[in-house]
Amino acid sequence: MAEVEAHTIVSAAIHFSIFHLDGTIDALSYPITLKRGNQVFTLEWAAPPIAPRGYGLIAELHDPSGTVIDTISTAFDVLSDWTSFPRYGFLTDFATKRSDVATTLDSLTKFHINGLQFYDWQYRHDKLLPFQTEYIDPLGRSLSLDTVRDFIGAAHARGMAAMPYLAVYAASLDFWRAHPEWALYDAEGQPVTFHDFLGLMDPTPGSPWMEHLHQECSEVLAHLPFDGLHVDQYGDPKEGFTAVGDPIDIPTAFSEFIHTLKEIHPRASVVFNAVGNWPIEELANAPQDFVYIEIWEPNVRYRDIRRIVAEARSLSGGKAVVIALYLPGNQAENVLLADALIFSLGGSRIELGEKARLLADPYFPKHEPLSPSLKRKLRRYYDFVVRYGEWLGPSASVSQQPEVNVLPGVWTVVRTTPGWLVLNLINISGLGDPRWDKAQPTPTRLTTLSIQLDLDQSIRHAWWASPDSDDLSLAPITWILNDKTVSIVLPELDHWVIIVLELKSEE
Repeated sequence: MAEVEAHTIVSAAIHFSIFHLDGTIDALSYPITLKRGNQVFTLEWAAPPIAPRGYGLIAELHDPSGTVIDTISTAFDVLSDWTSFPRYGFLTDFATKRSDVATTLDSLTKFHINGLQFYDWQYRHDKLLPFQTEYIDPLGRSLSLDTVRDFIGAAHARGMAAMPYLAVYAASLDFWRAHPEWALYDAEGQPVTFHDFLGLMDPTPGSPWMEHLHQECSEVLAHLPFDGLHVDQYGDPKEGFTAVGDPIDIPTAFSEFIHTLKEIHPRASVVFNAVGNWPIEELANAPQDFVYIEIWEPNVRYRDIRRIVAEARSLSGGKAVVIALYLPGNQAENVLLADALIFSLGGSRIELGEKARLLADPYFPKHEPLSPSLKRKLRRYYDFVVRYGEWLGPSASVSQQPEVNVLPGVWTVVRTTPGWLVLNLINISGLGDPRWDKAQPTPTRLTTLSIQLDLDQSIRHAWWASPDSDDLSLAPITWILNDKTVSIVLPELDHWVIIVLELKSEE
């Protein structure tokens, strides 16, 4: 769909070019008559039923003489399921009679968001569905179940999944006090609370609380057309006891909860928050649909993010990984570096929601506006990773080989698919050992960057591309092969570049 704004009445034409990886696969042209004001033009094109596959799209508006008036570009992809390459967004405002449901979600389609976490939509943590359509949440916000339904329907109309938030062991204080035998206790026999706002319950499989929570989940999925369940925890406590003093294996309890949810609701997507990357071994091996990790201290350096994403991908057998990392809107360099690093490893980040605002705080309603500059850059980043999803998405392997020789201020990530090797270069020059919790300056721009790697296979073609450029298309790049050492000189590196090598098949 293309939107055109015209200031006069004139005949024109829209030319569409559709790209897949290194080639143009279709070109279409449609005559139109521009009228004053905004017009929407819909392109209908049937993508091949092959998944995963990403595409680039360039639309050019031509005047009657054939002169290009304007050009826009975007991307789209075909997936077997949204969880195979989640671009996760969020919603937080379910007030009565919101008139901006459509425009709120339209703002997110531009970033190719395909899943939404409905954060704090519920009536109570222990009673998810309200007793009536209009209700007050635990923090005194006036909410409406009609608005929740409107957002679910609008999400589905735009190809987005809708995931309701719930907490695995949290209950309102009234419910908690009424069920002391269901509660979670510490080593001293004291009941555990969360910020004196919620009481924590015993998550032991088969316990009364877990039976109650499973019933709540079933009622939600029976009464609302949600696509799954987004399950939260709080990172602490990491050990606990029942009301009679028996120890609870909390990591195993979390894993068993996921198993049971998938058994009861086999068609529902399930994801469980590994707060502080804990307990990642149990959660990565559980049958959740992708791995969701909220990163906290002491993992405050970008190299920690790199390690956490790579480990989660390995532990889960290559599942998609979504990172929750709360960065303020005035730290654009931190945002770009985090996204470049996570995307290059085959992960993604929950960062956009509510009219394309930025997730800047663990309490999601404290989202912040994006500057126009950062918004433009993030649109290019999302276009880039969707367009080249077969090279950058979760389906491509992260490889330790070949070893890459490059300047110390450049991080490298090698991705491989049959017939292709993709080298990601991420610039941290001048940043030292950067922390994501401290504002970072712009990295030192590099030019004529020399790169060497040893490669057993021969190269058929080589290209490079970057989301830092307005032009996301692949540009040819030359290479020199000396024995098995490939040498390449990259023209420039601002934040993130990929070098793509098409490999010759070995006969």
